[in-house]
Amino acid sequence: MNAMRASTMLALVTVLLGGAQVFAADAAKVLNVIAVKVKPGDQDAYLEKVKKLNALVKKSESGGTLRVWRAAVAGADTGMIYVGIEYADLEAYAKSVSKLQASEDWKKQMKDLDASGLREVLGSSLLVEVTP
Repeated sequence: MNAMRASTMLALVTVLLGGAQVFAADAAKVLNVIAVKVKPGDQDAYLEKVKKLNALVKKSESGGTLRVWRAAVAGADTGMIYVGIEYADLEAYAKSVSKLQASEDWKKQMKDLDASGLREVLGSSLLVEVTP
């Protein structure tokens, strides 16, 4: 989880130091993707926790759209869960991260999720759309 926080903070610092201007002309959409391995038999419980997080994303009115995917045909990664939050651009992402990290509700839900032991975070990525 510390790696996910570190990558989120790195992206935020990049935006605050002017990284957003690199993409400002095209207002490229960004997608924050978190890959998780959910313990066998715990997928429904995990998705219920993600549902609560999604409610907080919506409540923050940050413009982020949260969606969840399960890898269906992915070799050894079949069954892997990917949680993605899409934002209009890097500025919207940075504002959302700031709002959510300042939210006591968000902190409580994340602490509860971490303590639940339902999943292992395998990676976190911030993707910037470059569709021609």
